[in-house]
Amino acid sequence: MPNPPAADWRAVLEQVCQKHFGVSPDVFVEALQMSPNARGYILGSISEMLLRQHLASLQYSIHRIKEKWVGEKHHHGDLYVSVDGKSWFVVESKGLKSNSERWHKIADVDPSPAALQRWFQRKRSGEIKEWWDNLSADRKERILNCGGFNRARVLETHFVSGTAGRAGRRIATPRKSEFHAVALDLYLRTGVHEFVFASSAALAPAESHPGHLKQNYLLDIVVPGADSEPAIPKPWTRNFPELFGTLQHPVTEDQMQIDYRKPGEREAEESEDAQ
Repeated sequence: MPNPPAADWRAVLEQVCQKHFGVSPDVFVEALQMSPNARGYILGSISEMLLRQHLASLQYSIHRIKEKWVGEKHHHGDLYVSVDGKSWFVVESKGLKSNSERWHKIADVDPSPAALQRWFQRKRSGEIKEWWDNLSADRKERILNCGGFNRARVLETHFVSGTAGRAGRRIATPRKSEFHAVALDLYLRTGVHEFVFASSAALAPAESHPGHLKQNYLLDIVVPGADSEPAIPKPWTRNFPELFGTLQHPVTEDQMQIDYRKPGEREAEESEDAQ
C-alpha cells in the first residue's frame, strides 16, 4: 500500500494506527490518554524531530544514530551533528523531569514570606539550596513576596540510563563520554518546544563516579507572580552555535553508526523487538 501524501495527516494517522497497532485512531487516542509512559515516549520522539529541524535551520548537517546495532555500539546519543560535514559530534535529545514539583513537594510549601524564608533556610544541601543561594537579592525578594511558590514549575533534568549491556556504565546515569552535548526540550514547563544546550564536559559530574553525569541538574524554578520566563544558568545556553564551537574530540568517521532508514522503513527492527 503506497504511503499517502504527508499533508494528508488524517490518512497517515489512520494507516499508522491500523498497520502498527491494529486499531482505529479513536482507540489509539484513548489508549494514549490512559498511559503517561506512552505519551512520554512519543513526546521524546517529537523533541528529537523538532531538534533535527532546528539544527537543520541553522545549516548543520545531521544524521540519526541507529538505536540498535549488531556488534559493539560506539555511540549512545541520538544525533551526529556537523558544521562542515567532516567533524561530527554526538548530541543527545532530552526532556525535563515530569514529576519534579511532586518530588520536591513544592505544593506543600507555605508561600507566605516568613514561612517560605524559613523553608529555604532549612535547606542544608541539594539542588534547591544551590539554586536559591545563587539568586540575586531582587529576585529572592520577588519570590518571597509574590505568594506563588507553591505553584512553581521546576525545570530539572532526569538523566537515567541502564547499567546493563555494553554501555560500560557504573551507575544508572550516562557516562560523560557518551555524547558531546545534550539538547534539553523545555516544553513540559514552558508549553513551548524550545531547546537549551550544554556540553557534557561542562556539566558537573556525579559525586560518586566522576566519569558519569548526575541524574538531576536543576536549571531554574519559575514562580508565578515573580517570574515571566525561566532564567537559563551556565553552562546551559540557548545559543547552539556558540556551544558547538566549544566541542572537542569529534567521533571517528569509520565508527559512525548512522541510521539511513526513513521512518516507514523501520518495521524490521520493530519485528525483532517483538520476538
